[in-house]
Amino acid sequence: MQNREMIMHKVGKWFMIIGIAGLLSLLFIEWSRWNLVPLAEKINLVAVSENYHEFHTEFIEVGIATFSIFTLFAAPSLVRWDSRSAINVTLLLFAIVIDIAAIISVIARGEIFETYIIMIVLSMCIYVKNILEITQKLYYWITTGSEENHYDIVKMTFIWTIIAFIIGKIW
Repeated sequence: MQNREMIMHKVGKWFMIIGIAGLLSLLFIEWSRWNLVPLAEKINLVAVSENYHEFHTEFIEVGIATFSIFTLFAAPSLVRWDSRSAINVTLLLFAIVIDIAAIISVIARGEIFETYIIMIVLSMCIYVKNILEITQKLYYWITTGSEENHYDIVKMTFIWTIIAFIIGKIW
């Protein structure tokens, strides 16, 4: 009976990962339609006019954003290094490379295509899996370890401050 419950727990977790990743993928694909396809047209116009200096700073910003996303997702796996952490970091690097290749291919082709959609769904599954594991690690970090599993208010305040800062910077 214990085995069956464990299997159902893992199946349920993967259903949740695929469901959330699918919804996030749809949002990202819609964002791509609004931003990447017009960017491809803009790049073609810049290539014709040979005015490349306007993309120099945007390239640096994309590099910083990519590195920041990687470090944000990889940090919890690097705190306690084991074989599972190595797999998580490798999958995360794989997802980032997939995303970069997919975005470059959409910009180069100037359209959204089937392979792009599959690559985005795959990378979103990896991101959601990492987010769930980060959330689980944060939960165990916040609890005090007493019989009632009280929460450490200082740690919770710290996390809420970080979340508020990130949301404030986004909007």
